[in-house]
Amino acid sequence: MRFFEFSGDDEGDKFVMVLRNYIGRAASKKAPSSLNWAGLNKVLSTSGFELSADYETFKAMYDGSPAIQAMVKNFNERGIELKVPGAPDDQEQSPQQTGKTSQDQVDQTADSAAAGQLAQSQQTPQLTSPQA
Repeated sequence: MRFFEFSGDDEGDKFVMVLRNYIGRAASKKAPSSLNWAGLNKVLSTSGFELSADYETFKAMYDGSPAIQAMVKNFNERGIELKVPGAPDDQEQSPQQTGKTSQDQVDQTADSAAAGQLAQSQQTPQLTSPQA
């Protein structure tokens, strides 16, 4: 059976539940989640589906289902990437976009913290004379 051969919403709902469970597992680990087509077929097979997942059939299913669109971050010829709440966004961490590696960001944070602590330690305390 292909994605677009669903006889009713019951099979579509089951497919959505499989994706939600997979997203839930990834969210508990705060890790991004992606599956190639063979991996998606294996997940579906172990869940009791007899579906064949590939780019063309998944695209037909994706285009016809707002629920699937809400759960899928991206898909291409290699597989799908799911939207996982709490997972780091690879695009935000990309050195090509920010121009900095993660080590550069750590160094910058350490430099600013060290400068603040140094400035604070060099302030002279104000002494007040006790009033009698």
